[in-house]
Amino acid sequence: MEPQREAEPTRLGPYRVIGTLDAGGHADDARRRIVRDERTGRTAVLMLPHKTLSDDSGYRVRFRSEAENSRRLTGPWAAPVIDVAGPDADLPWAAYACFPALPLPAALAACGGPLPEPTVRALGAVLAHALAHWHASGLVHAGISPQATLLMADGPRLTGYGLVRAATPHGPDHGAPLRVDAFSLPPEQRAGERPSPAGDVYALGAVLCYAATGRPDVAEQTRAALPEALRELLAACLAQEPGQRPRPDALARELRAASASEAVGRLPDTVATALARQAAAYPAEVPVRPPAPVEEKAATAPPGRSRRALVVGGLCGAVGLALGAGGVAGWRAVGEGAGSRASDRRGIAPAPLWRHDIGSEPQQTPLLWRGRTALVSSTDAVTALNLRTGKKIWSRDDLYPMSALTLLDNGTFVSPDTSAFSVVSLATGRIKGVERRYDGVDGPAIYQFLGAVGDICWFLTRRYGSGGAESGDHAVVCYDSVRRKEIWRTPLPAPYRGDGTTTALWLGTMLLLPSQRDDADEDASSYLALDRRSGRKLWTRKFPGMKDESAKQRLVAPGDLLVSCDDHVLRAYHIAGGEERWRTATKGRVSGTPAAQGRSVYATDSRATTYAVDARSGRPRWRHGSAAPLQSSWTRGDTAISHSGATVFQVTDAEIEALDAADGSLRWRSALAGSGQQAAVPGQVVGVAPGIVLVLNGTILYALPVD
Repeated sequence: MEPQREAEPTRLGPYRVIGTLDAGGHADDARRRIVRDERTGRTAVLMLPHKTLSDDSGYRVRFRSEAENSRRLTGPWAAPVIDVAGPDADLPWAAYACFPALPLPAALAACGGPLPEPTVRALGAVLAHALAHWHASGLVHAGISPQATLLMADGPRLTGYGLVRAATPHGPDHGAPLRVDAFSLPPEQRAGERPSPAGDVYALGAVLCYAATGRPDVAEQTRAALPEALRELLAACLAQEPGQRPRPDALARELRAASASEAVGRLPDTVATALARQAAAYPAEVPVRPPAPVEEKAATAPPGRSRRALVVGGLCGAVGLALGAGGVAGWRAVGEGAGSRASDRRGIAPAPLWRHDIGSEPQQTPLLWRGRTALVSSTDAVTALNLRTGKKIWSRDDLYPMSALTLLDNGTFVSPDTSAFSVVSLATGRIKGVERRYDGVDGPAIYQFLGAVGDICWFLTRRYGSGGAESGDHAVVCYDSVRRKEIWRTPLPAPYRGDGTTTALWLGTMLLLPSQRDDADEDASSYLALDRRSGRKLWTRKFPGMKDESAKQRLVAPGDLLVSCDDHVLRAYHIAGGEERWRTATKGRVSGTPAAQGRSVYATDSRATTYAVDARSGRPRWRHGSAAPLQSSWTRGDTAISHSGATVFQVTDAEIEALDAADGSLRWRSALAGSGQQAAVPGQVVGVAPGIVLVLNGTILYALPVD
């Protein structure tokens, strides 16, 4: 333990660590420290990631994202965030205006055992009321635990917003999150499901069970030790089935109704004394230099909130010692009336992690490599950015790519020129090799790269005859970029040669190439399937009702389905047989490419309505219409999905809306400022990585935290 303590930073941003809040010197979900703000001299609480997850770059991004999003929690029982680490910080953290404060385990240690039943009821009532308010605003806390519950002079505060989401590496269906307080984690989240409002109720029930018994579990023996008046109510909160748990507002009413008026809310004298001693041990200090006005403003309590937490250092002796007579009684009084107004921040997008001006017109969407690097191609240069910070790694203005760059899995990318293509290091920007055999003179010329898997890439070639005329010799080539060797070459029949903008599809070991428009059969399209390992032609198949002009609006969906958008219809065909499996009508025209994740297909139509469709049956799961519908029935609407699959992005000419993939409910909406002629449009989602969504508006690239 000693080496770990010595390795922990003693200064984070403007904060100096002066003590710990973790009971017993450790925490199950995150580390909480007592810090002093060097700008103001005030004492605050700072939350750090758990030691075992501090080196996980994806977790650090998610931790910071949740810390930023916790600013959206309103009401007196949310720990007020006064600072969050910047995106380039080595270790993320969040600072709260909470002091003096005891985490629940420390309060029980000061008490020498469980809290009195009236105190548990008061604690539960105000926190249940807070949950009802947050859930009504579309927010799921997903971080309630004993360590995240702070007891203060004027009531409890909840920290740890989103710690369960941050600790889940890959979203739903990927197992339980790591390093969270296990006994307060709902069973459905242990099974890998996403956090939900019912999960918050379970976690609160577990916290109250711990407060009333002192036992960090919810086993049958522990429940039997609960005060009889709490036993049935907390058992309902801890129901295995989420639908059987009470709603937070009903829970708050039940807890308040049975409280004895003469004893409600009494905080044990030993806890009040511990708070007073903490305040005396870590008093506020006058800073050496007066704080800048902007810093003073940043540390000011939110409007409408008591300043007691900010000045409690000067009042702790009086307030803390008097708390035993009625401090927690104030919890109930405020809890009944707080949160009656809807949050005025509902739907507001999180602050960008960073922004980068690429300087000139982008030539393609950024290519993202392993959640670390973004490769951006513009008319002026090719640039690599650190995906976490937005800082430039390198930039070259001498590559002159004539078509789209292609990313390889070995940390390189392909940059095609008119007569050759270069393999370039993603880390340094240095050219590692040049392939000149496809120069269009002695050999065929490349006219489109189709994609890459690992170190293998596929591209289309054509030969030229005398005078530069096409000879009609077209082929698809499979090429090993490491060995610089052609693996196979397959001639292409005329309908499948493409024009340099072919949208190839991939299904298992098959490469699917669409036919070009056939005026003789405008209401059908066909695909050529090649074995991507050998180049052998597997089949050609026609799909009736699928129009050729929508080739860019197709995707492969789970169940070996080919999904196409045609006018006002989404259609799914079985790829192996060619038969139509299902169709779903849309109110508007779907002109963008749909998106698929798990067992769902998502698409946005020209009326700014996004549809979630079951990929197996075609039955709609939900439909969400934008609050700002499109002005024209011919305006394009696009759809994207976050890396974890938890959030669907509805992109229109009015705004970007982030929707919950489970039910289509609104999480937030955004219209980021662009540049030049793009200043009035919301931008486009151009990439997703763990914890990040990239939005491009004009020449400005933004990174927003997500999930």
